[in-house]
Amino acid sequence: MAASTDSSSSDKVDLTSCSICFETFKTPIYFTCLHSFCEGCIQTYIITTFVQTKGGIHCPLCRLFVSKPEDVSIEEWSAKLPTNHKLVSLISKSDQKLCSACARKNESESACSWCLNCSESLCKACDRAHRRNRFSSSHELVGIKTYENSELPLHHADIPCTEHPDKKVEAYCTDHSTVCCVTCVILKHRKCENVGSIEDASEQKKKSLEVKDFTQDLQNLKKSLDAMVNDRANNLQKFDKDIQNIKCEIDILFTRMSTHLNRLKSDMLSEVSQIEKEVRPEIEDKRDEIQCKISTIENDLAFFQTNMKYAPPAQFLQAMEKLTEQKLILEKFVEDQSEEIKDVEVTFEANEKYLEIEKEICLLGKVYLRKSKKDDLPQPTDTFINMSSAIPTLSSVADIQANVTGITILDTGHGVLSDNYGRTIQLRDQYCTTVLSSLSMPGCPRGIKMTSDKVGAVAVYGHGLIIFNIQKQ
Repeated sequence: MAASTDSSSSDKVDLTSCSICFETFKTPIYFTCLHSFCEGCIQTYIITTFVQTKGGIHCPLCRLFVSKPEDVSIEEWSAKLPTNHKLVSLISKSDQKLCSACARKNESESACSWCLNCSESLCKACDRAHRRNRFSSSHELVGIKTYENSELPLHHADIPCTEHPDKKVEAYCTDHSTVCCVTCVILKHRKCENVGSIEDASEQKKKSLEVKDFTQDLQNLKKSLDAMVNDRANNLQKFDKDIQNIKCEIDILFTRMSTHLNRLKSDMLSEVSQIEKEVRPEIEDKRDEIQCKISTIENDLAFFQTNMKYAPPAQFLQAMEKLTEQKLILEKFVEDQSEEIKDVEVTFEANEKYLEIEKEICLLGKVYLRKSKKDDLPQPTDTFINMSSAIPTLSSVADIQANVTGITILDTGHGVLSDNYGRTIQLRDQYCTTVLSSLSMPGCPRGIKMTSDKVGAVAVYGHGLIIFNIQKQ
């Protein structure tokens, strides 16, 4: 049982650690994608990557592109990002309670209270000053022990407006799905019909079907992504095996070719050695024979010169007779050898077929990389639903009161749109003002597309693709 507990706890995500420095958050701020980082880490990240991305940066985790505000410098950008007050609360509860205000001045004072509006711990002196200050006198302060032992809701914290950092958000515009400050309400949301308190909007959102199924939707998405990761791991394993097999095949092919060529080489060298063994002795014997004749001539010449000087007349005449006979024999030998001696030359001519093959074979083979669409990945189940229609009647033009996430127009001019908040797809008249028919969806519908006048498809968050039919009654 202990082992299973340790395993489960190790799988939990550490919400208090920055994914850049891997340390506990220091002034956690967040992007529009809701991923949080240390302000200092993001400042360094912005400075080092802004030039490359041109006009903004990508979230280090999800790679969402975040554009730089026009009136903010690169160095000041990180300071303008909103603070994650929930993380501040989590970190403060896990750390030793020191006064946050004093810590900014490198002073260490024990905290005695917690400001719910500022999400900061305060010592006795700072608590007294906080209560007396005109701008913070209305803040709600609780004892530090009460704060540590209770679950305090996040709505107590003052969250700055992204458009006006010096103002706190106080209202929610349902038409634009955004929180806003009083200035935003006056400047940008004067014509919006659904602007109310953040508390009411929050309670309404918590009771909506979107939030009700949100956890299950994320779990379904995670399950699909887990299957994709597992599939990619299996594909990578197969890919590595294919690469290894190809390398082995190339080695085998090269070894076969090398073995064959080595055998041909050995045969050719044997043939050359045989020719050398047969011809070399003949040339050497002829050379030695001629060398002997040269020695004979040298001896005859010496004998002739000696007899010329010292031999008596009779002996000289006998010597000349023998030398003359010997000279005739040598002359005949030279004459015969001039006819018999042949110049021996050995040449090599490569097989023309091999030369042709060498020109034709530029590669040992060819490696093909094929990519095919996966058919066995988890796919949304196609569900066919009949959606009845009615004969449309024209009415006056009015605003579409729906959170439209997708719309398509039929050849008849009627509009089919998806309503995110209502979780329906609606058949509307030619002006898209009157709902002729509607159909509830199991989740939040997104993009919608008609493949014909009667058949369409809508992507439903967490439920895949739903096919619907439009049929006249």
